[in-house]
Amino acid sequence: MTPKQPLFTTERLLVRHFYPSDLNDFAALCADEKVMRYMGDGTLLPRAEVARWIDICQEKYARRGYGTSAVFEKESGSFIGYCGVVRAPDRDFDELVYAYHVASWGQGYATEAGRAMLRYVFAHSNLDRIYATIAAANSASIHVAQKLGMHFEKQVIDEEGMVVDYYVVERS
Repeated sequence: MTPKQPLFTTERLLVRHFYPSDLNDFAALCADEKVMRYMGDGTLLPRAEVARWIDICQEKYARRGYGTSAVFEKESGSFIGYCGVVRAPDRDFDELVYAYHVASWGQGYATEAGRAMLRYVFAHSNLDRIYATIAAANSASIHVAQKLGMHFEKQVIDEEGMVVDYYVVERS
């Protein structure tokens, strides 16, 4: 893949790897309380942590060919969020992750990018299953997972005491 070439496009979106030049956009997303509410423990990420995350993303791309990717609206060229399939260091499974600027919520972008990301990763990996771990209170994200064909597998209480639903989709 040449620099800043799309990983894939959809009808309305362009999805590509993150680059250091995306730091301002990515940092702004990760500094928004509404966006970060259900991400991890809900902590806002400082700029230095976001820069480190971009470095980790680039390592994952080199090693696996996919990871957390930047999502742009085609028409405006605006950065609207991220979507990807990752394996956290403390997990033994790969999971679909996504987050979008509040102004992009409710427009179907998470479903559109998520569907294409799942298709891409299943086509470029040997994964048979991809999970989504979603705070049980995050009904919008649960709705996205269901629209992506994911089904509920289990509910757990995580180490912070948050109730988390596990959704899964299998290679078809």
